[in-house]
Amino acid sequence: MNRNLYILAFLLSSFTNILAETPVFQPKSIKEIDFEKSSKLFDSAIKKLSDYKDKVVFTKEEALVLDETKESFWQVHGGGCSWHCGGGPSSVEASSCLKSNGEINYEGKNAHDLNYKNAWVEGVKGYGIGEYLKYKFDVYAPRITEIIVVNGYVKSQSAFQNNSRVKRLKVYYNNKAVAILELKDIMGEQRFKIGTLGNYRNVETGEFDSNASDWELKFEILDVYKGDKYDDTAISEIYFDGIDVH
Repeated sequence: MNRNLYILAFLLSSFTNILAETPVFQPKSIKEIDFEKSSKLFDSAIKKLSDYKDKVVFTKEEALVLDETKESFWQVHGGGCSWHCGGGPSSVEASSCLKSNGEINYEGKNAHDLNYKNAWVEGVKGYGIGEYLKYKFDVYAPRITEIIVVNGYVKSQSAFQNNSRVKRLKVYYNNKAVAILELKDIMGEQRFKIGTLGNYRNVETGEFDSNASDWELKFEILDVYKGDKYDDTAISEIYFDGIDVH
């Protein structure tokens, strides 16, 4: 083996060891959703309610998507209580974003507007490897036990297929790599459990550790599923579930 091959083997081995140091997670659960179809069914069911006379008869598909506490199917949460009622990031930033198209923007905050229809789309040349979202939380933010990712641009089947989607997403807690999420190439919700993130507090007293401070999560694109038409990589939502809010 010549010198160049030795160097290449060493670099590959080093890269593999670096990846191995960060645990890799598969989704604990997956819920595939045809967002475009479900939105139309939701609107149909709501129209039936608004036209109510004597009796409302929904199709089975309409009944499955109907949530009267939502204004539209695109809302992540309806009127029921969720972790986000008492928590959530103070801000969301992106390393880059695609230039706006008329009234449609692709800013980082779209990845946590709790609306499936909007998306963050990175804005660098190529597939966005190394681009990231950064979620900042204040010291009192409740802890996170579950990360939910809606991968790709899910406002329509064509938008999903034409744009690139994330294949591997690296998670940092306060700049320390804590997980690599291996995402499936599907439209829907993918739930990951990587442990408890956030400031420790006493369950009985609610008191924080004396060293508690503001904290952040970063999500970095490592690899993608290539889009049929565009190399732009999209994420519709990254949101959370957790503890300390009920």
